[in-house]
Amino acid sequence: MAPTVQAPLLSFISDQSLALLLPVIVYWVYSLFFHWISVQEFPWLEKYRIHDKEEETRNRVSLPDVIKAVIVQQALQTALGFIVVVADDSEMIFDDELSLAKYQMWIASALSLAGLQSTVSPATIATLANVGYFYVESLARFFVAMAFLDTWQYFLHRLFHNVPYLYKHFHSRHHRLYVTYSFGALYNHPFEGFLMDSVGASLAFLISGMGNRGALAFFSFSTLKTVDDHCGYNLPFNPLQRLFWNNADYHDIHHQNFGIKSNFSQPFGTIWDHVLGTHMSREEANQIIKMKEERKATRLAAAAKSSAPVAVGPSVKSASVYNKDDDVHSSGNNSGNDSHEEADEEKRSPVRRPSAVSFDGNTTGGGSTNASQGHLGSSSVEIPGFRELLSTRVRVDNGFVSGKGQGKAL
Repeated sequence: MAPTVQAPLLSFISDQSLALLLPVIVYWVYSLFFHWISVQEFPWLEKYRIHDKEEETRNRVSLPDVIKAVIVQQALQTALGFIVVVADDSEMIFDDELSLAKYQMWIASALSLAGLQSTVSPATIATLANVGYFYVESLARFFVAMAFLDTWQYFLHRLFHNVPYLYKHFHSRHHRLYVTYSFGALYNHPFEGFLMDSVGASLAFLISGMGNRGALAFFSFSTLKTVDDHCGYNLPFNPLQRLFWNNADYHDIHHQNFGIKSNFSQPFGTIWDHVLGTHMSREEANQIIKMKEERKATRLAAAAKSSAPVAVGPSVKSASVYNKDDDVHSSGNNSGNDSHEEADEEKRSPVRRPSAVSFDGNTTGGGSTNASQGHLGSSSVEIPGFRELLSTRVRVDNGFVSGKGQGKAL
C-alpha cells in the first residue's frame, strides 16, 4: 500500500495557500456583513445591539485607522503562516490505507478483549475505522488546537493587562474601542497581534498535528469566531453565540471599565476565567451597573445642590466634576491598572477645580490643584460641601443594561 498525494480542494490553488488566504477573506466578508447591518439599522435587529449606535463616539480611534491597523496585522499573520505552512513546498503525503489498517487492528483487538469480536462483522469494523480516522481523529486534533489557543491567549491577555508597561505601550490600543464592532476584532498593536494571534494559532496548528486542511478549517473558524465576538450584537439566533459562552456579550463586559480585569478568555471557551476567578457574568455586570447608576444619581443630585452658579464679577461660574472615564482604558494613562484601582489613579490625575471659585479667599486657576491663585476679596463665596465633593474622586464608568437596546452608557 503506497502513500498517496492528497489532491488540493481547489484545482487552481494549493491547500497551503488557501489556508492563509481563506481566513483573510472570512474576516472581511463577515466584518462587512455586520457593518452593513449596523449601517442599515434594521428595526428588528436594533433591539439586539449591545450598545446604542451613538455610543460609538466614545471610541478613541476612527474606523479608517482601525482598518489600516488590521491590514498590517493580517500582513504579519500571512508572513508567519507562509513560514509555518507554505515554506515547506513538499507535497502533503498521507498513507490513509495504512492508518485505516491500524484503526481496524485496534478496534478488532478491543472487541476481542471484550469478547465481542464474533458479533461484529469485518464490514462494521471497517466502517468504524473510517469514522475513527477521518472524523474522530480530525475533531480531536481540532479541539486540541482550540484548547491550546484558548490557554495561550488567556495567559498572554492577562499578562498584557497586569504588566503596566505591556498595557500602556501595546494592549491599550485594543481598548480604544469601548463599543466593539466587527472590524475591530484584529485591531491590535502589531507586536501584540503577532504574539497573541499569529504565533498562538501557528503553535496550535503545529502542536495538534493537523494537516493543511485542518489548518484551513481551524484558521478560518478562529477568525470567524473572533469577528463574531466583537460584532456588537447579542443575537439569540446566532449559533456561534449560543454554542459558545465566550461570545460578543461576554467579551463586551471586558471592554467596559468595570470589567476590564475580568473575562480575559478568548476566543472559544471560558474555562480559565472560571478556574482562576476572573469570570464575570452578565447578571453580575448588571448588578454593578445598577449600583453605579444609583451612585451616579446620588452624586448628580449632590452636585446640583452644591454647585449652583456663583456670581463672580460679571460672569457666572459653575462647578465641574472630573470624569474618570477621560483617562482610563485607551490612552495608556491607566498603565495596566484598571478603574478598580482608585489610589494609583488618584496619584496620576490631579483633581480639577473650577476657576474663580473660592474656598478660603483665593481663586484657583481652573484645572490642577497646583494652579496659581489670586484673591477675590469680598466677592468670594464659600460653597458648603463643595470642597469635599471635589476632593472625592468621581468615577463615571460606562456599561450597558440588558434588555431592549441592550446597552446604555452611564
